[in-house]
Amino acid sequence: MQKSSLYLLLASLFSLVMIAVLRWQGKELITPLTPSGILALEFANTPEKLTSILAIWNKETVQNNILIDFLFVIAYTWFFILAVAKSITQWSNRLMQQFGATGIRMAFLAGILDIIENILMLQSIHGYYSVSTLQLTWYCAAIKFGIVILLLLFIIVTAMRRFFKSN
Repeated sequence: MQKSSLYLLLASLFSLVMIAVLRWQGKELITPLTPSGILALEFANTPEKLTSILAIWNKETVQNNILIDFLFVIAYTWFFILAVAKSITQWSNRLMQQFGATGIRMAFLAGILDIIENILMLQSIHGYYSVSTLQLTWYCAAIKFGIVILLLLFIIVTAMRRFFKSN
């Protein structure tokens, strides 16, 4: 196994373990009002939404989930950088190679946006927020998820192309 493939496998496993840990630790955050768990806080862009969410959640549980998420940021950023870099090598098309190179930078951006979002959410759960910071949290989350979806599509399209090309 090549070193790059080993690192990609480790990054994948690290990401999957962090997803499992976040889901397990944050299971109390999934309620009838917040069926998407912590995502409800990420997208709570008004004080009314925030206060209704925080009224039913345990502050310590939320805080711990956000703190654990900092490790997940490292895991998924590492995964996307390695997976996109490996995907780039599968393309001879210059445009797709450039898209992939941009995707590596976008993976860093997603991680930075997630860190900003986490800091803003930590402030929000402790009562330090304004409409502007709640909206900034929302935008950080939305842009981050947009980037993640684009990167996943690039990786999936590359894998499908490779699969069909070999058959």
